[in-house]
Amino acid sequence: MSASHRFAVLDAGRALAIAGVIAVHLALFLPDLPLTLQHAAEYGQYGVQLFFVISAITICKTLEDAEQQTASTREAVRMFYIKRFFRIAPLYYIGVAVYGVLDLLGTRFAHAQVLAPHHVTDVIANLLFVHAWVPSAINSVVPGGWSIGIEMFFYAIAPLLFFAAKSRHGLWAITAGTALLCTLFLCAGACQGNAGCTVPNNTFLYYWPPAQLPCFIVGFWLWHLCRPLLSGARHSSHAATVVAAVAVAGFGVLLATAISMEAFAAVPVIAALASAALLIAFCGVPARVLLTPVVLRIGQNSYGIYIWHFLAILAVRMVLKTPLSDVARHYPVAAFALGSVVVLLLAHTAALVTARDIEQPVSRWARRRMIERRHPAHPLPVPPAPPTSHGAQSATEY
Repeated sequence: MSASHRFAVLDAGRALAIAGVIAVHLALFLPDLPLTLQHAAEYGQYGVQLFFVISAITICKTLEDAEQQTASTREAVRMFYIKRFFRIAPLYYIGVAVYGVLDLLGTRFAHAQVLAPHHVTDVIANLLFVHAWVPSAINSVVPGGWSIGIEMFFYAIAPLLFFAAKSRHGLWAITAGTALLCTLFLCAGACQGNAGCTVPNNTFLYYWPPAQLPCFIVGFWLWHLCRPLLSGARHSSHAATVVAAVAVAGFGVLLATAISMEAFAAVPVIAALASAALLIAFCGVPARVLLTPVVLRIGQNSYGIYIWHFLAILAVRMVLKTPLSDVARHYPVAAFALGSVVVLLLAHTAALVTARDIEQPVSRWARRRMIERRHPAHPLPVPPAPPTSHGAQSATEY
């Protein structure tokens, strides 16, 4: 398996994840969808857990590469924090501003709120990336911002977990420690004001870090156990692909069972296990399929698409308030399919624009600063950013 094939596995996973997220959010505004399709679209929300597993894998590779390049753990960690902050923060801050302005305009002129009610303190929590721990801020300032809050929290502790998990013993230790702490937090949160000590779906207790952190540990295990396969050092056999596909189906059944039992405290980690099996299965997919340009471009720009797809869905919702709503009512499946494509195209276009005008310039500035710090007397040329036409995101990014 070539390096490009290896990276394509992760990009294919990201493309599938963002397609699922778009599906579940768009389906909310198409109530006439057949019940089967409606339920299928709801499973798209677990694309977020697929993102988390991929993120843990890329974090492992990023920290390993940084440690090799610098021969210093301290410098590797410093580079990691700088890269991750400047990868996520600029676009997210733009999202805070854009959605905030839209919410103000909607409230003033259309008497409709774009965002959930929130206060200035919630905006500050989002700017500081601590909103994953604040119930009123976790998902009210940027739609879907809860997952970015989870990502940034994990980035803060990722180096500690990574260096502790270099050995099998260390990996078991952080797994047990994470399971214990998350269980204690979930029990304390669920049993405080919730009948039956439950974790309801799509609530603060489902979104917050104790419910989602185990997904990243699954990614650590996947990298630890399947590094030769994921790194391209070993080809995926047909048997391994079949076993992985069976595992995906098995975890899918387990996921459906947990959802039917409303055991949402366990749902994220089950979805993460299914995601891990899916990535292994992708390793057996022919390179010509994974390297399809549309799959690569969607996967490489998935972060920008995630930020802007809510804006694209808002545009589709406005269209559905016209006489076209009658067409959507009579042909809901066609409306859903066409709407998904339109949302993806609009969000992808916005992602390319912000990548070119915001993310890439900021990334170049951050790399220049890191190089100047490492070589103050002899500044080195800054490597060019990836071309916009192929996305602003490499295999070691979000």
